[in-house]
Amino acid sequence: MVKLGIIGLGHMGGYHFSAASSIVGAQIVAISDPLEANWAKATSTKVIKSHSYTEWLGQVDGVIIATPTKFHYEIAKYCLSRGKHVLIEKPITKNLEQAKELFEIAKKNKLTLHVGHVERFNGAVQELSNVVKDPYLIECHRIGPFTARPKEDSVILDLMIHDLDIILNLVNSDVKTVNCIGSKITTDMGDIADVQIKFENGVLANLISSRVSQIKKRTMAIHQKEAFIQLDFTTQDIHIHKSVTDSVKVNQKEKELTYKQEGSVERLFVYKENPLKLEIENFIKSVKTGTKRINPQQDIKALALALDLEKILINS
Repeated sequence: MVKLGIIGLGHMGGYHFSAASSIVGAQIVAISDPLEANWAKATSTKVIKSHSYTEWLGQVDGVIIATPTKFHYEIAKYCLSRGKHVLIEKPITKNLEQAKELFEIAKKNKLTLHVGHVERFNGAVQELSNVVKDPYLIECHRIGPFTARPKEDSVILDLMIHDLDIILNLVNSDVKTVNCIGSKITTDMGDIADVQIKFENGVLANLISSRVSQIKKRTMAIHQKEAFIQLDFTTQDIHIHKSVTDSVKVNQKEKELTYKQEGSVERLFVYKENPLKLEIENFIKSVKTGTKRINPQQDIKALALALDLEKILINS
């Protein structure tokens, strides 16, 4: 049994508590949050509840850190230095050198340090590697309404980093050029971002993220030679469109050209499960087995690109 503590019971911390509570082989021993109002999200009476995680850290094997980003480095370093495994919400830090330091501590102490890129565990995303072959254009929309949660991160670190992480893994090529424009609607960090990326292998990516839109939408479209792939992160669905024939016909009566296209649409079977639960299960498995403890290459690459884009956004 892996004993867990959750640090931060705000928006994401509450979700983590709910998901972790249903995992066989894991036991939530304690939670901490400076706001006692958040303690109510820890519904079990057996769970230790405190203002500070230092009061119970010695009683757990690992922690889930779901605090605002500005506290990540200090808390994670403290926990790792005391031999505790860590699952930390993205972004791991807002400083590249701090992130690298945390991975070095984890490696030195043979500890698991996982970053909460929850979309990696989305069933549809896990199927992408089976259908994406030599893409040339990737389009992403990740938009939603504004919430009252503190917005000390830009929309790039808040939302777009999910798509950046997935695209970097899919394309597997260095970034050649980037362009970023955006707007500051409710915060000074930037709430809308439109990003274009060109990779060294020629692949283009266009990403739009907004946290001030009236609807919630999480989609990705991938263009490749013989298929157009549509992914919906929310429903965990993948549709593959393949064109069979197309033709142009002249309507003599109306003197107009009409375009006709025939093709097929395949809905890919996807095993659907709560991605956050799968993420925590993966963390638990790593703690138990000692395998895949850290993934600094992918995590650092996504963070570095997100931080570069955020600088452009804030200064635009």
